[in-house]
Amino acid sequence: MARATSRRNRGRRWELRWWALSAATLLFALGLIVSLSISSDPARRVLRSAATQPTRVTPPVPIGLARSLPVELVIPSLNITTSVGQLGLQANHEVQVPTNTHTVGWYRLGPTPGQVGSSVILGHVDSYLGPGIFFDLKNLAIGALLEVRLSDGVTTQFRVTSVVQYAKTSFPDGVVYGSSGTRDLNLVTCGGTFDHQTGHYESNIVVFSRLVGTLSTF
Repeated sequence: MARATSRRNRGRRWELRWWALSAATLLFALGLIVSLSISSDPARRVLRSAATQPTRVTPPVPIGLARSLPVELVIPSLNITTSVGQLGLQANHEVQVPTNTHTVGWYRLGPTPGQVGSSVILGHVDSYLGPGIFFDLKNLAIGALLEVRLSDGVTTQFRVTSVVQYAKTSFPDGVVYGSSGTRDLNLVTCGGTFDHQTGHYESNIVVFSRLVGTLSTF
């Protein structure tokens, strides 16, 4: 009887060990399947990849620059490099325009490029002699670089944010020339339909841009 009981106990222990081993094997297999499914999930791979990417830090933009007269405008994408004159107001209180079609003028009653506010530079689109300095201004792409060299040796750099055509009868002076809390450069020329009776274009093209950096030659 004792031997029979001992054999039954050994059989039960072996049976328990077999079930325990089977359960462990099953759990390991299930864990392996879950692990493979997670690693093969594209969304999870993207999240892991994104988590390992370094954080990009945008360099700070100068709060404001000292007032310094603009002397040269460069628009690389249009192959424009030209001197900058000064413009005031006419007797009728309209803004003056450059005296020739090959140079541009800065509106001197506003901030200089890089100062807080809207700095404005004007140029002609064309004349009876042919294309003017701003003939291709309407084709400037968003993000295009503009550079203005100042008399103190600082070069201000701007990026185009928008190019807009306004009818002259509803030109938004406050938007183009008005004060703002940012450091903007706005380029203005004529555009739209040409009125042969008056000899003038019916609209204006305005390029809006914002300061993104400065360079110094000193």
